[in-house]
Amino acid sequence: MSNIVDLSELLLLLGLSSSATEEERGIAQYALKTAESSIKDYLQYNPAQTTYVEFYPQSNVAAFPGGSILETGDTSAYERQIGSPCADELQLKNIPIRSITEVRIDYDGRFGSRPGSFPSSSIKAAGSDYWASWDGIDSSSNLICRDGILRSVGLWPEQAGSVKITYVAGYTKEELHGEDSVINAYPIIECIIEEAMRKVNKVFQTKKKRAGWLGPLASENLGSYSYSSDTASLAKLIGGTSLSGVTLEKLNPYVNWGWSLSGGL
Repeated sequence: MSNIVDLSELLLLLGLSSSATEEERGIAQYALKTAESSIKDYLQYNPAQTTYVEFYPQSNVAAFPGGSILETGDTSAYERQIGSPCADELQLKNIPIRSITEVRIDYDGRFGSRPGSFPSSSIKAAGSDYWASWDGIDSSSNLICRDGILRSVGLWPEQAGSVKITYVAGYTKEELHGEDSVINAYPIIECIIEEAMRKVNKVFQTKKKRAGWLGPLASENLGSYSYSSDTASLAKLIGGTSLSGVTLEKLNPYVNWGWSLSGGL
């Protein structure tokens, strides 16, 4: 199910709000799901405001080891190499950042899989150990970080999975629907709906062509048609995940280019 655009919004624009058959609802829902998935992929994140718990870096890119730590067991002890520090900027995947709940650093955190990893002693202090690039303000006078960059007073570790971050990112429902007085993220919703409508119309064009009608689909009420198909057939009819040039242009201001350029580290 779509978690950004409600199916009822799409059916209303298609003229099917009160007359959609089960087949038509299924087609519309599949088109909406496909359109939303494609747009999330292009943006590099889910634009709906959500709380995230993530580990960084997501891959170990240190060319040389940066030191070691001593690990002990019941009967043995051994030295484990750790990655060297990289930079004072850490690019988060989801934007815009609305708040940072907590940051923990454990050089042997192993993405939280090691028992006892990321203890309370690994919690860093906001404002002194780290801070976001707060570059905006929302309608509730709260700071926001559009570029998704966390800065550090020192260098962030480069060991994969050694930084655990809990934060809130994305746009509110009001911002996505163009109902906010400061932040307008409606183009994202608009693009999802337009792409979904394009896919639905393609299905009904195919339906009419197969019945012998070769002209373009006009403004007929789609409620007069019914189409039953399995998921595989729908995928072929609706098409792939490519987005139109108009959609890409509208979405460009909302893409997390920093995450894309960083290679998802």
